[in-house]
Amino acid sequence: MTDESTAIIDKPTIKLTKSAINIYSYRDGNPWNSEDVDKMDTLSGKNFKKVIEACRFFYTHDALSATVINKLVEIGINKLVFSKNGLSDNEYRIFTGIEQQLKEFSENMALEYLISGLVVPEYKIVPVTKEQVKELGIKKYDTLQLPDSLWLRDPATITINKTFASATPSYFLEVDDATIFFIRNKGKYSDGTNDIELYEQLAANYPDFVQKVAAGQTKFKVVDKNILRRKVLSNSPYPIPFLYPAIESLKHKRNLRRMDYAIASRVISAILLVKLGSDEFPVTEDDQDQFDSIRNQMLWRNTSEKDIERIFMLFGNHTLNLEWVMPDTNALLDEAKYKDVNQDIIFALGFPRILITGETERSNASDAQYATMSPLQTMNNMRERVLSVIKNIVNEIARANKLKSTPEVTFRPLQLAEFAIFANSLIQLYDRGNISRKSIDEYFGFNFDDELENRKEEMSKIKAAGVPEFAENPNSKTPADGGRGVDKAPSTQTEKPSGRPAGTPNKSG
Repeated sequence: MTDESTAIIDKPTIKLTKSAINIYSYRDGNPWNSEDVDKMDTLSGKNFKKVIEACRFFYTHDALSATVINKLVEIGINKLVFSKNGLSDNEYRIFTGIEQQLKEFSENMALEYLISGLVVPEYKIVPVTKEQVKELGIKKYDTLQLPDSLWLRDPATITINKTFASATPSYFLEVDDATIFFIRNKGKYSDGTNDIELYEQLAANYPDFVQKVAAGQTKFKVVDKNILRRKVLSNSPYPIPFLYPAIESLKHKRNLRRMDYAIASRVISAILLVKLGSDEFPVTEDDQDQFDSIRNQMLWRNTSEKDIERIFMLFGNHTLNLEWVMPDTNALLDEAKYKDVNQDIIFALGFPRILITGETERSNASDAQYATMSPLQTMNNMRERVLSVIKNIVNEIARANKLKSTPEVTFRPLQLAEFAIFANSLIQLYDRGNISRKSIDEYFGFNFDDELENRKEEMSKIKAAGVPEFAENPNSKTPADGGRGVDKAPSTQTEKPSGRPAGTPNKSG
């Protein structure tokens, strides 16, 4: 053995210090969890609740889904119009007095119809007091039978059974645990609070239901005369919600957001790599106190109430090196990844971009008139279904109050055409005698009776002031000259009435 080999063996072994890591918890929490799945939920009795939960979740969390559904409801459910159909003015006020109540109920039904596809309305026709009758503007009645407690059952609590021998399914209500506890404890909630008034109201309006729940029954058959189901396939009695075709794309979009969130959180809690020592000056076990000193200084940084310091002083020797390890943020800053998935969602919902943002993806690439055809059909179908329930309520009110007839009820026609075209169509209908001044005023948001009184007051002031009703114009008809031009000589021919509302210029003017 050589002297050089002996020197290597006798040289003491140097052990490098061990690395360390400090893990800090993210304070804001993570909105995603392991229960988020990518697979589609089937429309079966077992998974229909999950479908409803997914549709409700994306309606409340996805801006695109919420905008489309809200626009369909807000545009589609407009003013209810009642025809007298032989009713007296006072009887007619019964229905105009509850128009707003029925309209709000219609909006709730339309929203549930689109989100879950299953609407189970509940209402009760009950006697109201004379004071309540007067509040509605109804006269000569001490009491009336009017709807009360207009509400919707949670479709997630409904089970639908279908047999091969009938096209009409059976609906069963599964009472939830909270309601069971409330009824069996006579108005007491599970948290210890009491609502005796609500319990007594429930017992008065639904005595059989309360008695059976108190006795232990938790499943009831529901009368299906007012139940609305959206599109149904032959292999399942459960309806297809409006958002269902877009669920897969919506989940994919949420996964993209999850990726963005993960990158952003890594940037917020980026890794600070602290290196002490080098190849020439390694940190050994004997120098552990230097490493501990640096670590303590970093830990002291978190004792401050402020998360970020403008200046942070760290003391170390010339071998100390601080390096931030951060992820690649190019994927976070790339907005193009949402373009295709948003387009898929818009296609699945069948709603044109021009009605969402007021513009098209490419300029001059879409005609607004054609773009509104698809949502118009969706809204009309929704209105017809909702209106069937409103008609049943109106019929029950007429029977309960023994009225001589039942009014026809419809929604005001949808107006999605250009305003100039729409306004011109109204004038043409009036010229042909197919529409009244009152209807024209209502379309533009005016009250005919109020405007008549305003015109009457204006006329009296104009006559008292001695000024002409209209500005002088040779081509205009004025009451002062009997329809002749102001500067024209008297005419020997009899003028025919124009058929237009007073003050409307003729074609030449």
